[in-house]
Amino acid sequence: MRDSLLRTAIVILAAALFITELLSPLHLLSRWPLAIAWIITLALIAARIPRFSFHLSYLYIPSAVIAIPVAIAAVLSPPNSADAMAYHLPRVIYWAQSGTVAFFPTPYYNQVMLAPLAEYIMLHTYLLTGGDHLINLIAFASYLGSIAGVSAIAGAFGLPPRAQAVAAFICATLPNAILQASGAKNDFLLAFCLVCAVYFAARRDVIFLALSIALAIATKATAYLFLPPLLIYAASVLPRRKLLWIAAAILAVNGPQYIRNLRLTGSPLGYDSAQGDGHYRWRNEHAGLASLASNFIRHTSEQLGARSPQWNDRVYRAALAAHRALALDPNDPGTTWPGARFSPPVNANHEANANNRWQLLLFLIAAIYAIATRNRTWSLYAAALFTAFLIFCFYLKWQPFLARLELPLFVCAAPLGAYFLAQFHPAITLAACLFFASNARLPLFENWTRPLKGPHSLFVTTRDDAYFNDMSQWNNRASYLESVDRVARSGCNYVGIDITENQLEYPFQALLRERNPNVRFIHAPAAPPPCAVLCPDCIGNQQKLTLYRDYGPPIEIGRFLLFTNTPY
Repeated sequence: MRDSLLRTAIVILAAALFITELLSPLHLLSRWPLAIAWIITLALIAARIPRFSFHLSYLYIPSAVIAIPVAIAAVLSPPNSADAMAYHLPRVIYWAQSGTVAFFPTPYYNQVMLAPLAEYIMLHTYLLTGGDHLINLIAFASYLGSIAGVSAIAGAFGLPPRAQAVAAFICATLPNAILQASGAKNDFLLAFCLVCAVYFAARRDVIFLALSIALAIATKATAYLFLPPLLIYAASVLPRRKLLWIAAAILAVNGPQYIRNLRLTGSPLGYDSAQGDGHYRWRNEHAGLASLASNFIRHTSEQLGARSPQWNDRVYRAALAAHRALALDPNDPGTTWPGARFSPPVNANHEANANNRWQLLLFLIAAIYAIATRNRTWSLYAAALFTAFLIFCFYLKWQPFLARLELPLFVCAAPLGAYFLAQFHPAITLAACLFFASNARLPLFENWTRPLKGPHSLFVTTRDDAYFNDMSQWNNRASYLESVDRVARSGCNYVGIDITENQLEYPFQALLRERNPNVRFIHAPAAPPPCAVLCPDCIGNQQKLTLYRDYGPPIEIGRFLLFTNTPY
């Protein structure tokens, strides 16, 4: 059943991408063309893929129980992750209103140049349902698929059924996995594609391996950092002519986005910074062993945060001591995100920086055990995961919120942990699983952006208010709400948004679309001029006052300026 499920999921993901790219040039990305395309596609899938009966073994009931609160949070909450509101969801809005995924004018290039697969699926759900109510279920479905996938990997590597279920449970209880699985980011879809790639590599199924790799790249650029060990394995076990399938799949799946990026930036991968100016550059300024060592120490430190401030301070001091011993600067601007400073780790219930420290400990012990017992399969598997992490550290600058990007490696490591626990009496395995379940309580119920208990619980918070759960640092909820109300009452249907100050535009778009479904958005300044322009965080900005002077004196709303020529 798991094999058929994974194959079906990969085919559906590929279909979503190809439907999008086929309809986009014709500006047919709208509800009815998509509905017709999916009816035909699903009928073909049903006719070609062997039927499989659904049977949930009792061994997987614990994982299913863990997934229930995650599903509730995903359904009750709007998409409210800060990154999602900065570029994942705005790009969906602009695509939906234009009927195409062609690049659109924006000062924030993340909205156009980044890998688009997750947002393509968001676009389909948005257009087919008329809103964002199902968007969080994309990450949740990836969570379920990954749980099934890691158990399938464990089976492909020869572990017995009980150990396969343990692999699923380890994945299900990863704190960062629980937190991300109810949100709108794309890390879990990448994790699922990588899990499928590992599984089909173990099965030596080159067609689905190629598709999985291509779809991983189409989901998030960190796939380029995580895939090399898997590609090396594929090159060692597959005939050379079959490797051409992988290259062909990568080009077929990612070719349209490569071409769009090439036309805009001169590179198929786009700019190396969000604004294209090199200031907020993702990669290290100087590559070498020094940057690798510093980032390795800092990322490992971030994964060791606990609820004890004393423990966190000891971890921090140890990381600083390691930097001093190696004559490294822990805040080297060449390896550190601008404006960030290395600090003690935290035990956060936020998807951006929640750690998986106990599972990490299990994986490290499992890797050492595999090497010590000369188990070739699991030693190589552990080495592949470790190599992928080293590449990650070698290339990307350290940021205090990058734990989320490491999620795919933790998910793929779940079978390794299950292999180690399978060496012991079932009582030991049960104790470990109970410990992981206990450790999952806070992420399950006290997710900082999508809580199920407490004064801000999704059960007592309105959906509109929940959009702002990840925006407390800006403290501008009232400004968004008043701006939405004023523009809605003005009757303006062509609204400009000036986001050059790096503000989140999606809450304004989502709430205004609830009031006026016919409204269209454009990034200002634009021609023809829109009938209203919202400029977040523009109070005191003389340049903006001059730029939009034809609208007359703006309305001040907190730190927002609203320019409008429509009376109300």
